[in-house]
Amino acid sequence: MTGQYDYKQFRVLFVDDEEQTTDLVGEYLLDTFDVVTAYDAESAWEKFEADPDSFAVIVTDQRMPGDQGTDLLEKIRNLRPRTIRVLCTAYADIDAAIAAVNVGAIYKYITKPVETPELEMHIMRAMEFFLIQRERDLLMREKLSALQRLMMTDRLISLGIFAAGLNHHMRNGLTAVKTFLDLTPIKLQSENVDLEHLRNPNYWNHFYSTAQESITKVLDLLKEVQEIPEPPCVPDGDDIDLSAVVSDALEREQGALARRSIEVDFTPVELPKISASRVMVDRLFDLLLRDESENAKENGKMKISLSTAASEAGIEGVRVLIEDDGPGLNKDNLQCLFDPFFTRSGKPDQYGINLLAAFFLIHHHSGSIEADRSEMGGVRFDIWLPLDPSAIPASLGEEAFLQRVMEAERAWEKKLLGE
Repeated sequence: MTGQYDYKQFRVLFVDDEEQTTDLVGEYLLDTFDVVTAYDAESAWEKFEADPDSFAVIVTDQRMPGDQGTDLLEKIRNLRPRTIRVLCTAYADIDAAIAAVNVGAIYKYITKPVETPELEMHIMRAMEFFLIQRERDLLMREKLSALQRLMMTDRLISLGIFAAGLNHHMRNGLTAVKTFLDLTPIKLQSENVDLEHLRNPNYWNHFYSTAQESITKVLDLLKEVQEIPEPPCVPDGDDIDLSAVVSDALEREQGALARRSIEVDFTPVELPKISASRVMVDRLFDLLLRDESENAKENGKMKISLSTAASEAGIEGVRVLIEDDGPGLNKDNLQCLFDPFFTRSGKPDQYGINLLAAFFLIHHHSGSIEADRSEMGGVRFDIWLPLDPSAIPASLGEEAFLQRVMEAERAWEKKLLGE
């Protein structure tokens, strides 16, 4: 937060049954605030309820026809607890003050008559309190979100590196076994062994073909695992049209999607081109669509949309949303979605590494991917890729972010101490 506050960023609701006073106060405050006035609690509640997120401060009289000021503040507190509530009344009775604190949880109690400049100062302090509180909440959410992303990235990188290291040792052993199996028919012929004279030749033929198929499948899996943690082997210098990339990927995956009767809703749009490795971006969307074709609901729907979007740090990029209509995942499973060998469908014949590989490809291009439940009923992938990854410094925004946190904390402490 800086020393300057935008007092018109949010609105002030001023409520008093004295119409002339209300109009004069509203007119006086217009130079400083975006003021909305009301002459009774009922009309004030209607105006507030119509757009509750636009209001920061509520100033209300206590004694009015119909609902009292504390009744209005209680309803506002239940709907938007962060809105700053001020009670202003000519009746300085202890009952109204106690009710205002206990029921309406007010920020300040002002006794009338009050000079308009003094009222303006009270509202300014209330607005500052709201803005600091809001900035603090936003920073806290941003900090928790950044921490969660950092923890997930660190965990997945560790898992990827571990998988790649394990891959090396497993591949050596399996290559020896596959070589032995490949040489088995030749060796049997050299030993003059006729399979047809064995007591159960079908068993040995089936055993041999199954072993070959299983070894090939595991070696293919290890090949994919080996490529997961590797950064791009070429500079991110290609100018890529993501609409064209998605269209091409859909065409390549068309057969698999058609076999499961998955209907795709995608309309290409004109977007700024991103700088990236074309080979790796093609592979990224092949992996994502392959995961969808394997895990989306049969006879279901999948929707893909593209748009321009800036990151939290203001870096321009392209946002890709991929969502389907089921089966959905609970919160715990969503956290595991990018883990290696986790499968949405639970089918044992799936590797469960498509999304892990996609995560690393996006990470290598300085982008981000998040998974959540879709409004369609299934899973939604929210992908963001920068237009120019080279423009993003390694320690993007860390110092500025920490400075904002410290300034917000200092301002918050001052407000709590009444300075």
